[in-house]
Amino acid sequence: MSDREDPRGKLRELELELEEERGISKAKDRLLMETIKEMEAIYETLKSKLRDIREKDARLRRIEQDLVRLDRLTNLGELALSIAHEIKNPLISIEGLARRLEKEKDGRKVSIYAGLIEREAERLSNMLKKMLDFSKAIEPRREPVLLKEIIGDTLLFVEHHLSRFAHVALHISDGQNLPVLVDRIHVQQVLVNLLMNAAQAMPGGGEVFIEIGKEGSYAFLSVRDTGPGIAEEIRDRIFEPFFTTKPGGTGLGLSICKRLVEANGGWIEVESKEGQGSIFKVFLPLAEGHQNSNFIPS
Repeated sequence: MSDREDPRGKLRELELELEEERGISKAKDRLLMETIKEMEAIYETLKSKLRDIREKDARLRRIEQDLVRLDRLTNLGELALSIAHEIKNPLISIEGLARRLEKEKDGRKVSIYAGLIEREAERLSNMLKKMLDFSKAIEPRREPVLLKEIIGDTLLFVEHHLSRFAHVALHISDGQNLPVLVDRIHVQQVLVNLLMNAAQAMPGGGEVFIEIGKEGSYAFLSVRDTGPGIAEEIRDRIFEPFFTTKPGGTGLGLSICKRLVEANGGWIEVESKEGQGSIFKVFLPLAEGHQNSNFIPS
């Protein structure tokens, strides 16, 4: 009888095939377990690296916040003379009016003097409030605010300070008063930086133009100067942290401006040619009801 006809031979073949299959199955199981262990090790490694990245990111955010706060305090220091000048005038008025009140017998004039003192005191209070707001929080607190109002508040800080630069004339266009959804203090800080940079770029005098307008769902605020412009080879680097061409400069101003604008949902562009001045254009999201989705930022 042949093996083909022998049931025991067939059974032996099946047993051998089964053993082979079991061996393959065990090998697959071992390979699968090893793969799972490797994947678990990779997962733990990735989880550890992700934790490190998050910790580094948190540290970088704290450093960035410290830099923004430092830049703001630096601006406040530079603007202290302007604020002192603005505060001095109402204080002198209050002092003079108070002396008149001591001697005045006419009730009508007493009422007028008291009203003037109240008005000057309110002016001082508003000025100090704006100054305190300017030095406060760095996390964006976005709310609808009129762009012209931001410009007006900012000029309260810088107008007199700009007058210390020889023959620098400031011009403000009478454009549309657009409501934007931003943190007003952040935008003020950006505008202060841009105005001070423009004035410092023209030590021999020149003109600075502030303009506002609208492009689609964004308003823009531009600061143009008639200074020497920015050399082409450094134009792409001016927003880099710590890059500066000013003697003694920190190189943080424009870098922080860029970050503040982006934190408020906008972006900043620059156009400049050597010998033809510079234009810094800040795009900010319009408040609801004034948007147009047709505009796509470039």
